[in-house]
Amino acid sequence: MIAKTTIGSDFHGAIHYGAGYRLDGTIIKGKAELLLLNNVISQDPKGIAAEMQQEAAYGRCKKPVWHTSLSWKPEEHPTREQMIVAANSYCQKMGADPTDHQIVVYQHHDQPHRHIHIYINRVPTDGGPALATSHNYARNERICREISQEMGFAKVERIKEGQLRHVAPNQLEAQQVVQLAIQEALKAKLKSPADIERRLKEKGIECRYQLEGGKLKYSSYCYQGIPIKGQDVGFTAKQLQARLDKNLLISEDHKIKSLERLGRPKLKR
Repeated sequence: MIAKTTIGSDFHGAIHYGAGYRLDGTIIKGKAELLLLNNVISQDPKGIAAEMQQEAAYGRCKKPVWHTSLSWKPEEHPTREQMIVAANSYCQKMGADPTDHQIVVYQHHDQPHRHIHIYINRVPTDGGPALATSHNYARNERICREISQEMGFAKVERIKEGQLRHVAPNQLEAQQVVQLAIQEALKAKLKSPADIERRLKEKGIECRYQLEGGKLKYSSYCYQGIPIKGQDVGFTAKQLQARLDKNLLISEDHKIKSLERLGRPKLKR
């Protein structure tokens, strides 16, 4: 199971896409099926979008549209009921309680694999704070893994360190340059994300790190205007932080041993 999330401001365009409408306003027959409505009375996309936009107007959130596509592997065939359970579970785990948020879910039939589109109004009906968007990528990975395990779907495969993933043709150069730069930085025994940032900046690479408690939680890069994710260059944030921690531990160990040697009395001959 894989989740991809985007945040936007226009419910009209988002909901009409979910309902299977073209940009010119005509419907694509058989593309979409409404699976779930929470805290929304309307059944048609125009009415649904209007209700959600009106609710969002009560808050200060400038981008109230949360859109997640949830996809299963081609060999997986969840039932309609299982997809609804997965959608509710996803919203709950992401912090959007179905009792407090407007939620709309459509299944699309335009691809060979099963997939659904989840639309959440980030502004809750109880007047509370808007649904947080921080660390969406990492949260999506964790939640998909949890739902897969709970519902018996295939587990998300772990990416081995150094393993390159398939990227778009225009990202190939950036992928190779960033991976090589990280490998060289790690050989230099760098010990912190800031050290990595300084080293890669010298090579024209911008690091886009998110930290929690001084530890890497998300990583991506940009080389010559081309963005690329950390996992696509062979080093997830978790893997990179583990290597930095190891370098720090080795460095501290060497310092302790050096101090011990300096403190030892010289042997008399």
